[in-house]
Amino acid sequence: MEKNIIELITPVFFVLVVVELLYSVFGNKPFYRFKDSINNLSAGIFMQIFTVFITLGLMAVYSWVYAKFGILNISNDSWIGWVFCFILADFFYYWYHRFGHEINIFWASHVAHHQSEDYNFTVALRQGVTQNTFSLPFYLPLAVMGFPPIMFLLCIQINFAYQFWLHTRAIPKLGFFEWVFNTPSQHRVHHGRDPKYIDKNYAGTLAIWDRMFGSYKEEEEEPIFGIVKPMQTWSPVWTQFHYFEELFLLSWKTKSWKDKFLVWFKPPGWKPKDLGESVVPPEIDRSTYQKFNTHIPYTLLVYSITQFFFGLGASMVYLEFKKELPLLEMCVLGFYVLWTLWNIGAIFELKTSGIVSELIRLASIAGLTYVYPFDFTHVDKLTAILPIETLKYLPELMKQVALISFFVLGGFLVSQKRFFSIKGYTPKTV
Repeated sequence: MEKNIIELITPVFFVLVVVELLYSVFGNKPFYRFKDSINNLSAGIFMQIFTVFITLGLMAVYSWVYAKFGILNISNDSWIGWVFCFILADFFYYWYHRFGHEINIFWASHVAHHQSEDYNFTVALRQGVTQNTFSLPFYLPLAVMGFPPIMFLLCIQINFAYQFWLHTRAIPKLGFFEWVFNTPSQHRVHHGRDPKYIDKNYAGTLAIWDRMFGSYKEEEEEPIFGIVKPMQTWSPVWTQFHYFEELFLLSWKTKSWKDKFLVWFKPPGWKPKDLGESVVPPEIDRSTYQKFNTHIPYTLLVYSITQFFFGLGASMVYLEFKKELPLLEMCVLGFYVLWTLWNIGAIFELKTSGIVSELIRLASIAGLTYVYPFDFTHVDKLTAILPIETLKYLPELMKQVALISFFVLGGFLVSQKRFFSIKGYTPKTV
């Protein structure tokens, strides 16, 4: 397959995000916050940049196990094979997902998906970079059974695609449908940080697994969304790896050699005895609860959103033309997309380091167009939709956009004379 299912229907995802956003705005529903939504999408882009490489490696492992140890010879033409593969893939997803909440090292791979304190379609795109790597061992029994790699890949992608529509507050309970299939109501419970909702409703597509294995919980009042210890950052990089660092520090600090190992396999919140009490999820006072937020000047907000859409466009080019771009250009493009997203998160937090980094990024783009001979005319898909002269002008356009952005941001910072303070950038007006 030239494209996977997720890539093919990504435009549909974005259309649904826009529809839900409009419903939220015109229906006066507090479903969206700009910074949180951009942070969710940034995490999704972050994952997709790396997925290009990770998926190849994981499918190579699955294919090797299938070729070496496959018991049955299940044909890609067998509709019964497809049905069983889908059901079993969903079953094994349930168990990875359950481990992903109840065992620390697996939670570290999955926690990024749960960090948002909002609940909307952008949350579905917020995924952990290491999640696919940690989930692969759970699916290898399918390879041993004899389900072909392409069958497994399509079934698991359909499973993931189904889960997109679960991430919304706009759809109520769905009656008898809830008995068989996972629904937005059930998944809202799963994303709740209320003590009664934690570690419930792990299903991907079929809700029967939760009912069978005792993890089902009916939605009562709407949950408070997020994780027990809310993130206090908009960094799409730190959100991916912070829990690995927490586990490493616990393992490093404890004096017990046994606990240095156990900390990775105990439930989230567990601590070695010499490091204090384990964390028990607290009840939440809804009357005083406030979501993490930061306030920045309107100019910086508009600038950040504009740069995000440039980064989003670049990531789409990365995913669409990854097979036609030379490896060096592909890596450079991916690096600049990630750099852009990191800077935006830092600007949202008014960090001096982020704003200085953004100025360096813009200057480096302009400089790169001088020293590297970018040539988009060899990309067949681009030549099919754009004139050659336009493609030849693209490097110059990149340079002009970078320079204009540099002077816009630089000019704004010059007007804010307190920018270069030790504590970081602080706007003169709140």
